[in-house]
Amino acid sequence: MLAFLIVKLLVYYYLIDWTIYSLLYVIISAGIILSIAGYLAGISRKHKAVIFSIIYIGISVLMFADVMYFNYYNQTVSVAQLWQIKNVAKVPQSFVATFIPVSIFIFLDIPVVINFFKKYGKNCVKEHSIGKVRINRSRKYRYIRDIAFAAVFIFIAVNPVNSIIIANTTGEEFFVNHTADIYDNTVGRLTKKDIDEKEVMSIIDDNAPDADAAELKGIAQGRNVIMIQLEAFQNFLINASYNGVTLTPNLNELIKNDTIYFDNFYSNIGKGNTADAEFSALNSLYPVIEREIYTLYQDNTYDGLPWHLKRQGYSTFAVHGYEGDFWNRREAYGGQGIDKYYAMEDLDQSDIIGLGISDESVYTQAVDIMKKQTSPFFSFIVSLTNHHPFEMDENLKEIPIKEEDEDSKFANYLQTAHYTDTAIGVLIDKLKEEGLYDNSIIIFYGDHHGLNKDMDDNDVYMGRFLKKEYDYDEMLKVPLIIHIPGSGVTKTVSVVSGQIDIFPTIANLMDIEISDDEYILGQDAVNAKEGFVAFTAYMLRGSFVTDDMMYEISREEIFETGRAWNPKTGEEIPVEDARKYYEKAIALKTVSEQILEQDLIGGGN
Repeated sequence: MLAFLIVKLLVYYYLIDWTIYSLLYVIISAGIILSIAGYLAGISRKHKAVIFSIIYIGISVLMFADVMYFNYYNQTVSVAQLWQIKNVAKVPQSFVATFIPVSIFIFLDIPVVINFFKKYGKNCVKEHSIGKVRINRSRKYRYIRDIAFAAVFIFIAVNPVNSIIIANTTGEEFFVNHTADIYDNTVGRLTKKDIDEKEVMSIIDDNAPDADAAELKGIAQGRNVIMIQLEAFQNFLINASYNGVTLTPNLNELIKNDTIYFDNFYSNIGKGNTADAEFSALNSLYPVIEREIYTLYQDNTYDGLPWHLKRQGYSTFAVHGYEGDFWNRREAYGGQGIDKYYAMEDLDQSDIIGLGISDESVYTQAVDIMKKQTSPFFSFIVSLTNHHPFEMDENLKEIPIKEEDEDSKFANYLQTAHYTDTAIGVLIDKLKEEGLYDNSIIIFYGDHHGLNKDMDDNDVYMGRFLKKEYDYDEMLKVPLIIHIPGSGVTKTVSVVSGQIDIFPTIANLMDIEISDDEYILGQDAVNAKEGFVAFTAYMLRGSFVTDDMMYEISREEIFETGRAWNPKTGEEIPVEDARKYYEKAIALKTVSEQILEQDLIGGGN
């Protein structure tokens, strides 16, 4: 039994990133599981074998969930993610694609361990003829021992003294980690103190960039706004070729004329992935780590880009080729200032690729909706075909794959990403055909990465393609392309920016006034002198990127044990050099959480 248990734990800690403390974690976890078994074996309950079986199977399922979640998010699962199960169930292809075959070892020991308990545990309680007083004393000492153990365990898990030693040596142990998570999402939330509204605004002011310059102000004033969020579209695709084929010919052509291209633009999503990207882009607020904003803060008041445009007489609508209730969009979009939402069930579904309606069909139908608008409009389109696991019919694949890359996620990704660009060409042609092109500002940006560096050997394939190490500085980089036909403005902006900066950037280009007391955490990226983006998922709270530095906090969320490097050269930077930016990241993330938690945009609770 013990051998099977040890193998299970070794596999578990290996799959969630083996560290120098992992052997200690194995010992602690094994000790706790054996203690649970020993405790249940020592009681006289009739159904103790059933109770142990339920507990042990539950532990195994949670370990498996950790492995699956870590494989994608670089984090173990939280109780806050229980609400996202329905979303996972709706994209089974992606779920299956993240499965790691070796993780099956987490379940193989279950019948062995349970049978061992049934065989040897049922006879552990025996009658003793040693007198009532002694028995009571023995039970008393056992209770004291158990209470003392529980108290020490909870102290370690909660770590109220914020000890670096405790966090380092026990923070990622299975039971400690999940106990701490439960505490944070229950007691921790109840005892969390709100920051005064004036202090929130003070922190925003302290971190606000210099906004004196106003280059290109109003260059797109009064135009229709067509914003397209590109599913899983990474920046490395732009101006790149593979095996003699240009990957994004249509976007490349746009960049050459009347376009502002941001080539150091980053995704700053949370656990809501695509939904968090659009929320951040529309509102210039950071997402949270617990779950998608559209559900958690659905009833909040917002005043983002769609609301500002509505006050100028714009009609607003969104189009997406998937189910309307996914990520709670059907309920949330009204609060975002979007008047009408056209989801999969509202559109022609005759052309399906992968999860839903093809990008080409969605774009064509979106233009048909645009031409019916009687006023200036804001159109928000979410693409889908380039969604993980990047499945597409063979007749649509146009890129010849090298032998060394065959049957890889990397190869499949290149095919669907190339299709995404082809569909963009169709969109541009359709806009011109319907007379909508010349009087529009057209914004393309990626929502998040497609190729996780820790999955599917993507680091190997991408390292070979890029001819350098594939790290977060490349993985989290997505494009932002703002096309303004006839503007005569063609430039590349290399100052670091992110989805948090889209709203203030578009506001400047359209001469939308943003008052000093608005809750805006990003900056106008066209006029930014120094770039800064804080991260939420993949690289955890406290991580950030600037023009010359990227910092990843450790999984224990200890600043000193993080790592810093220059994203341009890959050279390591002393961690202490990152401290002031780390503190800025924490401050901005905290402020964003407070704005949402207190619903400050709506005037507070």
